[in-house]
Amino acid sequence: MGDKFQLIHDVSPGTTGWTVKVVVAEKFSPKVAQRSPTKYQNLTLMDSEGSTVQATLYGQNITAFQDELLLGKTYLISNALVKETNAEYKAKSGEIQWTISGRTRIRRVEENNSNLLISTYSFTDFEDLPKYMDSNVDISVIGMIIDIKPRRIIQTRFGKECQVQDLVLVNKRFDTVLLTMWETFVDNECKYICQNLRKTLILIGKHLKVTSFNGLSISTKADSSFFIDGEFELVEEFKSWGHTNSEIIDNMISEKHYLTSTPSKLSSKLSVPTAEKDFTENQEHSRAENCGKASVKVLNQTYWYMSCNNCNKISSENYGDIYPCVFCKCTDAKAIPRAKVYMQLTDPTGYINATAIGNPAEYFLQSNAEILMNQTLIPTAASMRLSMDEDEIFYVKAMTQELSTDCKFEILFIVNPSQIAGDKNTGKAPLSI
Repeated sequence: MGDKFQLIHDVSPGTTGWTVKVVVAEKFSPKVAQRSPTKYQNLTLMDSEGSTVQATLYGQNITAFQDELLLGKTYLISNALVKETNAEYKAKSGEIQWTISGRTRIRRVEENNSNLLISTYSFTDFEDLPKYMDSNVDISVIGMIIDIKPRRIIQTRFGKECQVQDLVLVNKRFDTVLLTMWETFVDNECKYICQNLRKTLILIGKHLKVTSFNGLSISTKADSSFFIDGEFELVEEFKSWGHTNSEIIDNMISEKHYLTSTPSKLSSKLSVPTAEKDFTENQEHSRAENCGKASVKVLNQTYWYMSCNNCNKISSENYGDIYPCVFCKCTDAKAIPRAKVYMQLTDPTGYINATAIGNPAEYFLQSNAEILMNQTLIPTAASMRLSMDEDEIFYVKAMTQELSTDCKFEILFIVNPSQIAGDKNTGKAPLSI
């Protein structure tokens, strides 16, 4: 990027006559300040040594500069307002902050600094995602977009309505994962993806989180940022891989095995204490892997509930009814049964009581929700499985379960150990989930 310009660390409050050559490393969606109606937009700028600074635009300057400071492009910047960051934001934003206004001089430089930019990324393998489930750890991922689901409105646990949209990403091992885009990412990134889905689109995402919602998935955060088809060698290599394996990928899209809520390959690196007392004494362990057996201890339970086919929330409608869901705001939601079961997990260290809902419940009971709905309240041994004879792997999340005050843990996945090392070339999720 050249040596004749100042570096970011050379510029401090009071410095005059400076010019810094930077690449736009991140560009975030405009937001409204919490304590005022002021609208602002943050950017991360990077110099030739990899040092970064947060730059901010306010109010009408956001619109004025919307065609400037493009993501991944290089610029000469001078005369920005340089000030110390407020103490409460220094840990996240750094010691110094730039404010870009009409007085700031910005000039585009035709340079490709993609290698410098991509060198700052540390990508998380899809198979390692379970290690970060429901934690505060930021992750970065790269994957090919092979599907996008319709936009939907959901209601958060705080009662706020939000728009979300799900993408399906695949990596070079044909592992798939769901990426949920929230709010402004639906209006911006998802809109672009929908318009260009016929192309081979490679997504690079930064500042993402791994959640246990819908099994295991990735979700955006307020400070997430994306490159879609960025001008990187890594992206071109990924596209070439996609063209070479287009037949396999087309088959995955056609069969849609990835619609099963599951990580592509569950890691065996989550070993933590499994006894209930260990969960309560070690609150940092919000999820765990347990290898053991499961059984139903209370037969007098209902093994299904009526739910919305869009958000899985409980419904008072009759099976097959089309209705407006009060939770996800889907106007043509359909009432369908969903399996659920309360069970006891045991291993050599003790036991815990847990609940399984959806796919894990159907796998354990060896039945499906419609059959469970149509049979009697108390099952017979012939109608479903009530215990496991062999050890299986359970991925468990500590939670507060609304359906029962007795269950403190939710089973996210049930995996047959023999299927973890299955054939990855099929693009299929493990059948035991």
